[in-house]
Amino acid sequence: MVGMNKKIFYLVGMMIGFVLMVVVQRPSDKTKLVMCDVGQGDAILIIKGSIQVLIDGGPSSEKVLTCLTEQIPFYDRKIELIVLTNTDFDHMSGLIGVVERYDVMQFVTSDGVHESDTLNRFRQALEEQEIVVTAVEQGDKIKIAEQDGLEFAVIWPPKTIAEYVAVIGDQMSEQEREQYLRASAKRGNLNERSVVLTLLEDNKRILLSGDIGDQAEQQLLEQGILQDIDILKVGHHGSKYANTAEFLARVKPEVALISVGAKNRYGHPTKETLERLSKIGAQVRRTDLDGTIEIEL
Repeated sequence: MVGMNKKIFYLVGMMIGFVLMVVVQRPSDKTKLVMCDVGQGDAILIIKGSIQVLIDGGPSSEKVLTCLTEQIPFYDRKIELIVLTNTDFDHMSGLIGVVERYDVMQFVTSDGVHESDTLNRFRQALEEQEIVVTAVEQGDKIKIAEQDGLEFAVIWPPKTIAEYVAVIGDQMSEQEREQYLRASAKRGNLNERSVVLTLLEDNKRILLSGDIGDQAEQQLLEQGILQDIDILKVGHHGSKYANTAEFLARVKPEVALISVGAKNRYGHPTKETLERLSKIGAQVRRTDLDGTIEIEL
């Protein structure tokens, strides 16, 4: 009888613990932006209710999955959208573990691709999970859920070459893939082909600038499509070749978020970028100093 009572108490305790976990991880009504601390790389999670959008995955599956586990309810194994801004290791490698663990509803990227062992492993993971990769370009809208959802505007890059995006999927032969990867490698700095998104949520405008540098920034300025923003994901981890004074003076962010690894070999964020951000009065937050950064919108 005593043993039976212990079992009952144990089961009741487990049930109470389970209910508490569900309550604690219940999605908030507020939209939240999370810049995951993934070291020298990028991974941004945006949560609205039961909707999760992941922009890049950093260099390590372990690090980005730790962040997702902390932020997404344990019973929710769905990510509505993944955006790969470019195929550099520090943006793409962590996504291999993500697509293996979560059900991905939509996956988009641009044509800033180059050949690497990581790209091959990532392509294999996408094929195994039957995830279709879609190209996006300037002028596209990415909408998740018709009512009370999220809508991203793609403001860069222009005129995506679909064949370069297709090398990530399984729709072409190996010979064709090699041909397009060789062609892509000759295009110069592929960071300048990063996906750049804007999000307007709760009257706050967010600019997610991937790894673009001064060339893409200048073209965006010339096109006149940049607006004042509230939050800036600082381009290319605070490189001195991005976040120019003219660009920052136009977008005027109140908060500047920098995803960067502690004591990284690139010297990011650079003194020049920090000085430019200080000059416009932006509040700077950095993952190397602050860890994972959470902002309610």
